[in-house]
Amino acid sequence: MAQLAVQGIETAARRVTSGAAGVQAGIRLLGLDALRGLAIVVMALDHAAASVLVSLQAESYGGLTPQLGSWPSWVLGLLTNLASPTFWFLAGVSMTLYAQGRRKKGDSNWEVTRFFLIRAGVLAVLDLTIAWPAWRGGTPYTHVLLSIGVSIALVSLLRLLPTIVVAVVGLVWLAVYQLVLPGLAAQLNQGVDYWQALLVYFSYTTFPATEFSILGWGSLIALGCAFGAVVRQPWFQSPRNWRLVGVGLLASFALLRVWGGFGDLWRYDASLPPYYWLVMNKTPPSLTFLLFNLGLVAWVYALFLSRASWLQVRPFTWLVTLGQVSLFAFVVHLVIYGLLGRLVGLLPVQGPGVVRAVVVWLVGLAILIPLCTWYRSYRRARPNTLLRYL
Repeated sequence: MAQLAVQGIETAARRVTSGAAGVQAGIRLLGLDALRGLAIVVMALDHAAASVLVSLQAESYGGLTPQLGSWPSWVLGLLTNLASPTFWFLAGVSMTLYAQGRRKKGDSNWEVTRFFLIRAGVLAVLDLTIAWPAWRGGTPYTHVLLSIGVSIALVSLLRLLPTIVVAVVGLVWLAVYQLVLPGLAAQLNQGVDYWQALLVYFSYTTFPATEFSILGWGSLIALGCAFGAVVRQPWFQSPRNWRLVGVGLLASFALLRVWGGFGDLWRYDASLPPYYWLVMNKTPPSLTFLLFNLGLVAWVYALFLSRASWLQVRPFTWLVTLGQVSLFAFVVHLVIYGLLGRLVGLLPVQGPGVVRAVVVWLVGLAILIPLCTWYRSYRRARPNTLLRYL
């Protein structure tokens, strides 16, 4: 009898443990939401500046030596550079986490894939119908949603393969692109059509203009998709481990920057000020640019993991909110800053451009955050409507 009692207790304990693990697996990773929200916030700063025709450039385009503005502008530019690599990588992570959640609810692989394909189409439609007219900046709108949508469609099929295969394909995709990029740049700098720009390069002169090439950035979604399969494992929930990941990425960046190769179209010239060493080719993306920014992001994620209680209080809860409705936030923030930029253009505003950009950014956030808070509640109350694609 005693033995049976012990066995019964052990069985119950296993059930409780199994149930707790299942609940844990279903809990949102607020650190990732906050990270995505941070990407929205710094992206908003960049777009706020563009809306009032102020440059925060701290990156190179096509290997050309950038003409940096005042130190506040390029320092803020380094901050805004965190947005794109973070946004693309987390798009892949979100794909896997969504697929895991839907499979537990009984959806088939085809139903999950269909969702991703529809969402990819929604991204393209939003880009061409709302984001494009809303944009107001010194350059044409660059159609990031269209590029992300096509990349998601490709990865939605790739993710059906084993995770290790997805990871290997993502790494090979990234490496091969970086290896052939210098040769591509030498050829495409002489002239590029829209489809070449969309697939492998960039162009501000084609119609429409495009900055985020599918082959240049899509590997981040594939790698994020593979990473999503292990992100809940204990090793990846350790702040210390993420600090080490950040050190590894930044050390790799430094080595490649010194070497000056492997996709780096713009190399540091010793005749330039030392801070130019932190200016790399973003478009098309060099490996050094990706390593540097993702290394910093790894440290930010380590901070979020080590200070989880922060994510329950403002202003960090705002980051979580923005991250949980990131597509809505992206589209709406373009509309907000487009309108604010046009309004500022009608006013006799004086003063430094950076100050003007920051003020417009803060005003825009004061509008954006309440809208996103409302939308999150509205969407949660309607989980099975078309809003799930947003």
